[in-house]
Amino acid sequence: MQACNPNCLHARVDPKCNCSYGLHAQSRPFQVGVCRSNPPSLAEVHSSNVASSSGRSLSAKEKLSLLDKAKERRLEALSQDGLTPYRSGAPGIVDVRLYQSAVESQKRMSAKLAEANAHVSYLERRIEEANKDLQDAAAFLKKVSMEFGTTSRLVESTAAAVRFGVDKEDAVAKLVKLCERLETLEASLQAQRTAFAKRVPKRVPVAWVGVASEVRLMGDFDGWTRGFELSAASIDSDGVIRTFEADLPLLPGRYKVKFQVDGGWRLASDWPTENDELGETNSILVVQ
Repeated sequence: MQACNPNCLHARVDPKCNCSYGLHAQSRPFQVGVCRSNPPSLAEVHSSNVASSSGRSLSAKEKLSLLDKAKERRLEALSQDGLTPYRSGAPGIVDVRLYQSAVESQKRMSAKLAEANAHVSYLERRIEEANKDLQDAAAFLKKVSMEFGTTSRLVESTAAAVRFGVDKEDAVAKLVKLCERLETLEASLQAQRTAFAKRVPKRVPVAWVGVASEVRLMGDFDGWTRGFELSAASIDSDGVIRTFEADLPLLPGRYKVKFQVDGGWRLASDWPTENDELGETNSILVVQ
């Protein structure tokens, strides 16, 4: 090991403390120097300076307190210079405004995705209902076809009995039976017609009058997903009362609806209202 100072005339290494003692030629007669294999760190120098000034070693709690004060002084200096630790381009630091913008964009996209998924589910239910209606219609038409075949044979038999006069009582009985079957068939057709009429959408005129740029009718007819957009005659000036109208294809029934005017909810002024299970007030639209 070398002496603590190259100007030492005599140097001796103490094997116990790994220190060298030398006599300096250019300074005081004797000076003790401590040699270390690695240079001290900044924290060690700072703690040693504080300890040497106070005459005692610092505890871990005091060191943490000093570090917190140093951090506060750094932030204060940055604020005085007009800087911010969240400024764009700082290494390892996220731009807060960019992060908030990304979060808001994700929220909007998630809301739109949820709305689209709900509308797709509604369309899938409508397709399933339409397929079931087609299956029921096909099964009913098959029964009607078989009934017409039986009735046709009965008509031919009755006509032959009347034409040849074989047995008048038998011919009358066949005519009575034919009339009964025709009445039953007519009643069945009327019932099916009424049932299928409920599955056919009707054009319902709807209007909203006021000052707005976009008006939609929302309701439980599609699960409050998309609704129908109402249109008005184009007027260039703002603040003009306009009439928004549309013919809506709705199935017969009773619906809870609301107008969405420029993003806000409005009730129809001349329609009946009703509160739902959550306490929300909705307008009632009845389609006959």
